[in-house]
Amino acid sequence: MTATTAHDPSPFLRTAAGQALLTRLRATTDGRTGDQLSTAIRAVTTAGSVLPADEVDAALTAITLLLADYQPELLDGAPDEQGLRDWLRHVDTDLTPGRRLAAEATLVRIEIDLDNQWYDAHVADGSVHEVLDDLRRLRNALADAAY
Repeated sequence: MTATTAHDPSPFLRTAAGQALLTRLRATTDGRTGDQLSTAIRAVTTAGSVLPADEVDAALTAITLLLADYQPELLDGAPDEQGLRDWLRHVDTDLTPGRRLAAEATLVRIEIDLDNQWYDAHVADGSVHEVLDDLRRLRNALADAAY
């Protein structure tokens, strides 16, 4: 994974947990996509003493989807990019104040190296600085979406 620039796609849509979340969301027909995105995001801040990597990956995918209206290039190069963009036009991905607060808290928690399996895995493979840059990109996009 490499650090992203303003025009690179989000690396968070390509993780196994992110793809699993997308598969579940796209198969859902009950109109509760937004609720499921919120649940994925809040899972990071309500996790027990250990933060599992798959919960982090799913939350980062959910945040990316919420920010796609504000920064569409986050979806560039995503698996089934056009299908994903079409689908997003028909589901609830509004960045509500509650979702914004949850996303902000989630991004802060992810950066803390305390019982964080996601962080530990990136330290182990030498990519921690790159993924932290990607997290900052999401944080900046979240801040920009407020205006």
